[in-house]
Amino acid sequence: MASVVKPFVLLVCLTGCGGGERIEGMQLSLGLTTGRARSLPEAAGARTLVTDEGARATLSGALVTLGSVELFKCEETGLRRWLKELSPVGTAWAHTTSNALRLGTPHVVSLGESDGTVVALGVLHPPPGRYCRARLTFEPADSDAEGLGAALQGARPVDMLGLSLHVRGTLEDGEARDFEFETRGRSSVDVLLDGVELSEDSPRAERVFTLAWDSWLDGVGPGESPRNVDMLGNVARSASLQSPVVP
Repeated sequence: MASVVKPFVLLVCLTGCGGGERIEGMQLSLGLTTGRARSLPEAAGARTLVTDEGARATLSGALVTLGSVELFKCEETGLRRWLKELSPVGTAWAHTTSNALRLGTPHVVSLGESDGTVVALGVLHPPPGRYCRARLTFEPADSDAEGLGAALQGARPVDMLGLSLHVRGTLEDGEARDFEFETRGRSSVDVLLDGVELSEDSPRAERVFTLAWDSWLDGVGPGESPRNVDMLGNVARSASLQSPVVP
């Protein structure tokens, strides 16, 4: 019986006993930028868009609050996952490193006159492993949010404290109609990371998320109001790691 038990114990230890060990120096730098998801409409300005319902609009300003970014490991399957569930060390390791997987500094990000500027969100120091997705949560800005002061000092000052989104612009459906939209809502989205792998041999990585601003008014048809759509949800769903389409 002992000859059967010992190899099994050894296998469990090999897959789970080292689970709580950290290797210092792992680093994932995160940034955020803006871009288009669609081709530029004809005779359009830099911030002109056409919604999926055919409404044409031009944004004159927008501010969005990214509250947090949380990192998730790729799901394990088969024997390795089963053995990790058996190991009490592996379970404790997951709990003790939870803070290392979440970037909780809120950032108020402004839609500038042009795309491509990357806002540095911060650096995560996760344990070694392969990470497949990140959860971006958009929520009201608190007093510690980065970018609050800049929002108040813009050409059109906006107090983003307590706001998750502020958008203003003009709907162009025959007669131009100005609109302004604000919300204190909350919306999250999971973005695929294409397998970020951190190890002793490759301890550093960088990822930049893109918000496709020309889809934020999706759901708005000609003559309709932006207040009738889930605009914050549109902002969340516009997030990706893919480069925007260049006309």
